[in-house]
Amino acid sequence: MHTLPPDDELSLLRALVRVGEMADAVLEDCLTRSLGLAAALDVYLAEGARLLGAEGAFVQLHGREKPVLERVHGAFPLTVAEAASVRGVAPTGDGRTLFVARLEMGQVALGSFGLVLEGDFAGGTDTVLRLVQAMADRLDGTVLALLALSEGRSVLDRLDELDADTLVRPRARFGKYELVAPLGTGGMAQVLVARTWGPEGLGKLVALKRILPHLSHDAAMVEQFLDEARVALRLAHPNLVSVHDFGELGGTHYIAMELVRGVDLDMLIQSPLGPLMAPVAAGVLAQALAGLHAAHEVRGEDGALLHLVHRDLSPHNLMVGFDGQVKLLDFGVAKARRQRTVTVPGIVKGKPLYMSPEQALGERVDRRSDLFAMGLILHEAMTGRRPFDRGAEMATMEAIVEEPVARPKEISLPLWEVASRALEKDPARRYATAEEMARALLEVVEPIGEGELGPLVSFYFPRELKAVGSWERQAGEAPATVTRPALTGRRP
Repeated sequence: MHTLPPDDELSLLRALVRVGEMADAVLEDCLTRSLGLAAALDVYLAEGARLLGAEGAFVQLHGREKPVLERVHGAFPLTVAEAASVRGVAPTGDGRTLFVARLEMGQVALGSFGLVLEGDFAGGTDTVLRLVQAMADRLDGTVLALLALSEGRSVLDRLDELDADTLVRPRARFGKYELVAPLGTGGMAQVLVARTWGPEGLGKLVALKRILPHLSHDAAMVEQFLDEARVALRLAHPNLVSVHDFGELGGTHYIAMELVRGVDLDMLIQSPLGPLMAPVAAGVLAQALAGLHAAHEVRGEDGALLHLVHRDLSPHNLMVGFDGQVKLLDFGVAKARRQRTVTVPGIVKGKPLYMSPEQALGERVDRRSDLFAMGLILHEAMTGRRPFDRGAEMATMEAIVEEPVARPKEISLPLWEVASRALEKDPARRYATAEEMARALLEVVEPIGEGELGPLVSFYFPRELKAVGSWERQAGEAPATVTRPALTGRRP
């Protein structure tokens, strides 16, 4: 490893200090709140990715014979097993580079930790690899502290004793909520499964979203977080996630919302079920469009339209429930025209892969921008491909603005007429409303119903359904049962 120039060495030292501060903050926060090991790792991955500007991160803890815990954050191009097999630096083949460090205590191997960054880093991986190794070194201590090892017990013995319940069930309280399991962590917040706790005892399950520790003192970010709650409180539709409560506890702001029992559309597309046949894609998209239209039609107290625009639609925030109901998530970056329009640093106002041309150009957007995203989602649902993905953000945005999309062979001509109208570069040539697009979709495809969609999703995601069942048993609810579905819409 070559010696860094003085300026680079100073920058590296500063970054190493930030790594240490980040690790200490995560450990303190999760120990103070008794969030448990899996939840702590989620936050650690999110913070590590933020620190280096990484697209994704992973960690795998390993016992004597097999992995005992795996967590992934962000856009990760490999399976955890594939990533954990890497030593040091490896290109992923799609213009990104994976950096992996071992988790160790002396001669004992605990697992692997890694980040994936955009770029090939030809001849310049030293600094990043040293930072990733520093993060891994600090993570060793975090894991050991959270395991609370008994005297005389080996690390591997303790890891081998861990099971799904002890890993993810913190048994901690957060105000009037008891925490049940971590769901994941994004750039702004961590989401956990929780159940209400009141004088009558334990109540229903909710998704509890708490702002990340390093953002809790950032007034602008807290305001953005609360914007999401205020917007969501106005949303009321079966295909939109509802918010029950929001507030602040011990310096941490939170939102309690409806818990969606299911998987996101991206998982469905990547599963053996996908790419989806037309009836399944239409069944999912029609429900999502119904929810989107309801959000676009939300009015303020004066009765005037708020002109909400989601701005960040993607397969990741379309949830397909085990009951067959589709829910649209994350109006966190939605904005009403009468709200402030200043861009807050650190807030991504749309994923480049799903932006409309006007959004990519920084122009004013309206509900028709969301319909362009829905056209892209329909394309991806049926082909498994993102039509404008060029591997780099700027190239992708240029393609969105300038390049046409040809009809894929997987999409019939009548259905393509629906998708292509949503994908018009000029907003005036698109559908005027989500309701209009849904009607056009249903005129050319007979969609799968909720009664068929639910069993289909349940059958293909047994592990996720089992996790939901364990949450429901803890809350005293009857877990859902699974029967083999009629495989309508499955590709031969």
